[in-house]
Amino acid sequence: MIYILAAIAIVLTHTVCFAAMTERKYSARKTALIYSLFCVIFVGAAIVIYSLLWERIDFDRIVTLYYFITLVISFCVFMYASADPACKKIFLFISYSNIFTIFLYISSILCNVVFPDFPENATVYARNSIRTVLYIPAIWIYLRFLRPYIRELPGRQKKTWYSLSLVSLLFLIVFIAFLTNFSHIEQYTLLFAIAFLLYCSVLWIIFGTLQFMLQKNKTELIVQSTKYLNQQLENAKENEMVAKTIRHDFRHHNQNIEVMLKKGETQEALRYLEQYNESLEAANSREFCPNVTVNAILNSFYTKAHNEGISVSITADVQKETPISDMDFVAILSNLLENAINGCKKCYSGGEIKVHIRTVADKIVIVCSNPCEADLPIENHMLKNSGVGIDSIVMATRKYDGDIRYSLEDGVLTACVILTP
Repeated sequence: MIYILAAIAIVLTHTVCFAAMTERKYSARKTALIYSLFCVIFVGAAIVIYSLLWERIDFDRIVTLYYFITLVISFCVFMYASADPACKKIFLFISYSNIFTIFLYISSILCNVVFPDFPENATVYARNSIRTVLYIPAIWIYLRFLRPYIRELPGRQKKTWYSLSLVSLLFLIVFIAFLTNFSHIEQYTLLFAIAFLLYCSVLWIIFGTLQFMLQKNKTELIVQSTKYLNQQLENAKENEMVAKTIRHDFRHHNQNIEVMLKKGETQEALRYLEQYNESLEAANSREFCPNVTVNAILNSFYTKAHNEGISVSITADVQKETPISDMDFVAILSNLLENAINGCKKCYSGGEIKVHIRTVADKIVIVCSNPCEADLPIENHMLKNSGVGIDSIVMATRKYDGDIRYSLEDGVLTACVILTP
């Protein structure tokens, strides 16, 4: 019975850790169901192993077999439940497997040193208790410091992620090698300590590499924002030239109206004023919402779409002040809207782009739909062939515990972004 309780403690620890590392692919209910099935299968495997093999093979082989079954089941569940790219998920899982193995050995060594005379059942209980205690600060450190950092890292640099995964895998093989003599683990304490210190050194290098990747991604976003701001500057210069022209011609307009009124041509003068007002309205930027940044992005997008001959429908109610930073609005909206224009151009559609931005229950919901190619590949509510723009949207969205989903129906692609400031 003590081994079943130990299995339950282990699977609950795995579940908490996976929940912390997972970028949810499915709804909270479905994700909870997946992890519930994981717990049932895991405990069931423990019951089968200890019931059928306990008296047939030695303890070291049971531990090794159970360890590998744990890895296989956990790997399948984590890869299925997380929305991160495969290269990033593999690195996270292997790194977690290393931490799990390290804690397994540390708890066993401490148990053998501190409680050398404990009976077998008490030893299992003590070892699992020590391992659980070790996990508590580790989970807190990950949630407090590493999780926000990891979530910002894009997954498009596959070669780098796979290289880091390979390095971590080599250390995992070294740690697994100790399992062959688990019952005499204290004999290999020095070797294990050396391997552990080497792994910590490599982790330092790995996190340096991840930091470089993050800085590179932020640099790309800054370049993109600079490009957008330059475009806004060009638009402002054009508007200023239009305003100067209007001011220059204002005297001539007054003279024309004065001549018409003197001749008694009232209707012609009124019609002239109406046309003049329409020209002034066309020169002014549109007021889509009170937020200056969002309004500027929407104006730029509207003008660009109009110049491309694409019709646009926009509704927005973003408040003047929001917790969303201007750079993140640029990352999300500019990429989302630019992709919509490119989608229309690729499928040569004269359809309409529809943009709706709403504030609902303290959440900002952005919905953008546009005509696109009918065979556009979508997997797990995400575009399968994503680029830098999509990565920028995902990175900015995750900073606000948000979600992004794509759907394709009748040749119309709809992207929905939910931000929770």
